[in-house]
Amino acid sequence: MKFIYVLEDDIRAQKEIFESLQSIDSKLQIRFFQNLAEFHEFLKTALTEGPKALAVHGHRHSLDQGDPVEPTVADELRLVIAKDEFLGTQNMGLIRRARDFFVRKQMCSIEEPTALIITAFDSPDFDIKLAEERIINNVIFKPFDKLILKQDIEYALTGHHPLQSSSDIATMKISSTIEMLKEVPFESVSEVGFKTINNHEIRIGSTSKYYDKLFQTEHKRGIFATCISCKEVSEKEFHCEFAFLGADPAQIQQIRKHVLQNKAHKTIPFNNSQKAQFNIIIFDEDAGVVSDIKSLLEEKFSHIHVDGYSHSAQLLSDLDDKDTTHRRELPNHVDLFIASMDLFLDDGPKKWEQFTKVFADRCKKRGTAEKIPDLALYTKKRQSAEQIRDLLKWAKEIFYTPWDRLYFVKKLLLQWPALTPQNDTTYAELCEGGTLKVANPVQITQISEAGIILKYYRAIGVGSFREFILWRPDEVDTPEIIGTCNYAEKEQAGEAFLNHFVFFGMKDHYLKHIRIWLREAYIKQKEK
Repeated sequence: MKFIYVLEDDIRAQKEIFESLQSIDSKLQIRFFQNLAEFHEFLKTALTEGPKALAVHGHRHSLDQGDPVEPTVADELRLVIAKDEFLGTQNMGLIRRARDFFVRKQMCSIEEPTALIITAFDSPDFDIKLAEERIINNVIFKPFDKLILKQDIEYALTGHHPLQSSSDIATMKISSTIEMLKEVPFESVSEVGFKTINNHEIRIGSTSKYYDKLFQTEHKRGIFATCISCKEVSEKEFHCEFAFLGADPAQIQQIRKHVLQNKAHKTIPFNNSQKAQFNIIIFDEDAGVVSDIKSLLEEKFSHIHVDGYSHSAQLLSDLDDKDTTHRRELPNHVDLFIASMDLFLDDGPKKWEQFTKVFADRCKKRGTAEKIPDLALYTKKRQSAEQIRDLLKWAKEIFYTPWDRLYFVKKLLLQWPALTPQNDTTYAELCEGGTLKVANPVQITQISEAGIILKYYRAIGVGSFREFILWRPDEVDTPEIIGTCNYAEKEQAGEAFLNHFVFFGMKDHYLKHIRIWLREAYIKQKEK
């Protein structure tokens, strides 16, 4: 017989758990324990009786109409559902010993050990991080969502096998991208970036999104950053420096305040000392804006050549060396192209691709090495995280206007070290240990209210925990959803692996978010 032990003294919770288990398999033998003392009595009997102790301990629910069962050595303990106060996060040592005991006494197998689900109220007293252990299958919060309660129990009873969602659970096969989070230690944060310690090399120029309360404002939860330096200091230890990307004014002010108000901050000089000419083109239909940016650049930097344009026809003509009335002789190559985002609103990537072809043709015509300038855009309109992510696929930076002149100058110096300041320029840096969460975009092939199937370049260890973010326009209210890997398999066609994750410790607002995301994803699929 398959036994389920439930350590729970709340009458309503007992009833809901019993009904859920009965709906899954009416042959399951369900026994309730009112307190931990009753469970200890079972453990004492099991010392000598082994599996035979399962049938004689615990209480049947009043709704249980099943026939009495005789103890046998073939009985097995498939699942323990325990309220946190009885057998939960404060008793992890006892939980480990108990599961080892079940294996030794042959109440379960080594391959399929007894599953454990913890139930708890979502309160400040409960720390779900303490429950992120491989021996815990899930945490289910009270009051129960009956569909999720049933699905999570089914997953626990099934063991480490491919996810098969209940027909009651909304499930969608989909090719979509979400974020998988990983904690990364960081050494310091500055006005313009931060430094981290990584266990692997980070490619220079790689861009990711990072989450920390320091980056959270009224409208944003995270910030994009690009790696500008990566140095190996020992085996599997790399010190990496990152520059912020697309930081909005509120984030810049908040980070600057955090750094400067701490008396432990240090002043770091920019060591940009290259004497080669740095060539910049500014492009904006407002000639006044072009003039202002040009004046600022020439005031703050030496060894630069700045050309400004407010008409695309004249710009393209000059790049093609055409003889026109207002022709200007441009340098052989351009290092940085600074432009208003308004000029790239309609099919921006295609427009920039056309510009890059013009720059490449110019180099070819002049017999010089091909040099495509970096693109920096600026806008007065707040951009969502998804918009910034798309922009950074073809632009190197996004600034906001009105200009934060200090940030603009320091950010240019950090990201383009070939620039040379007119005067000694410094930035403030605060050395403080901690962790950031880096978001890796990953592809999913299936999602339900209870789990996802994730396509990844490697198999993720069964029992491993990850945090996921399902993107939505309102970034601030987007939760970090915990998942535990339940199964991993090689993709039938291709080299990738399909990793089956069960959502862990689902809360009401997590479920609401997933259901809204599923609805929006369904609508998008129908529109394709």
